[in-house]
Amino acid sequence: MSPRFTLDPFIEQYAHRTSSMLSSEIRDLLAVTARPDIISLAGGLPFTQAFDPEVILRSVRRVLADDYAAALQYGPTDGFAPLKHNLVEVMREEGTSCFPEDIMITNGAQQGLEMIAKTFINPGDHIIVEAPSYVGALNSFLSYQPRIHTVPMDEHGLLPERLRELLRELTAHGEQVKFIYTIPNFQNPAGITLSTERRLQLIEAARDYDCLIVEDNPYGLLRFEGTACPTLRSLAEERVIYLGTLSKIFSAGMRIGWIAAPHPILNKLLLAKQSADLCTSSFTQRVAHIYFSEEDWRGQVQRLLDIYRARCHAMLGSMDEHLSGLAEWTRPQGGFFLWAFLPQFIKTSEMLASAIEMKVAYVPGSGFFPYEGGENCMRLNYSYADNEMAEEGIKRLAKVIKREVSLAKALGLDKKGSSLSIRLDNG
Repeated sequence: MSPRFTLDPFIEQYAHRTSSMLSSEIRDLLAVTARPDIISLAGGLPFTQAFDPEVILRSVRRVLADDYAAALQYGPTDGFAPLKHNLVEVMREEGTSCFPEDIMITNGAQQGLEMIAKTFINPGDHIIVEAPSYVGALNSFLSYQPRIHTVPMDEHGLLPERLRELLRELTAHGEQVKFIYTIPNFQNPAGITLSTERRLQLIEAARDYDCLIVEDNPYGLLRFEGTACPTLRSLAEERVIYLGTLSKIFSAGMRIGWIAAPHPILNKLLLAKQSADLCTSSFTQRVAHIYFSEEDWRGQVQRLLDIYRARCHAMLGSMDEHLSGLAEWTRPQGGFFLWAFLPQFIKTSEMLASAIEMKVAYVPGSGFFPYEGGENCMRLNYSYADNEMAEEGIKRLAKVIKREVSLAKALGLDKKGSSLSIRLDNG
């Protein structure tokens, strides 16, 4: 037996919170989806091959030529000051006002989520998330043992009336919500964008019930269709903790994200970062600074948009051709993902093994809920596989679904429910 699967002799020594730490289904799939014979519609990888390597090399050479010793040294915990000015420009591109002193640079937005959880959550505290929600955020939150409440979504984002109903119920029981976590633009995993009207309603509810909003915005600049909505920070700066990242528009491997927040909150988060890693890499921060100062980063974002638009359309076209009547799905206007609903008697986590046999992979929907839900759903990624691979992947997936539906009908399992729904809480 492999040592990985032996009984753990240290189980009594671990902190109680480790029982809430869950492995990401997406990360668990990576070993399988890395196989060259598998068409992966599972991961959330940006298409880094769209970058000219010479552009990156220019930035690296410039960093080493300017001050290699500083680039190889520790840096300030809150981040490299010149890069903060670049991040202000990135936020301004989406119509969001910010100052460098409002920003703390993190090791990706994921570290920001972890620090927010560490700073705000006591065991038993109440927080609210969308259903479904980003699995990395859920895992960060769950490790600090809160009570996570979910608000369902439709094609326009989270349902404000359900949010108010939940806040009203918790308040009536004397409970205070610490924060509401949302990915308002091209949400991971659903691909849904929160409408401007609902953004205003969300802010109004947060003010009425005195809770913070955590705005996770990794995909905001990746809109390839439709009209942009204002960021929540631009609408309510005093109540929003904003998370940004360069992973989707530059490099995921350089691990650069940031938090913009009211200064009292930023000061607390700074203490959390000091104890976590002292500072984000001085070298990668400087490379990013040179890139965003001297290269045509806006033009590169546009090139990415052209690629993602074509890949999204290719996947949607293949789904229209091969999955009509078998599933329903969201139609994103940007970002990386769409969300598909199968008949309720199909369990996508159980179906995954059959999909792998057919050399195609997706992420089962249940991993995007804190407790239960999404069992008949799946997340599909269109940012990485090219048009031909995405179309072939959907063909293979359609064969798997048809086989599962036929088997379920033969066993009479379809009598348990066969309806499809555009509502994202149908799990």
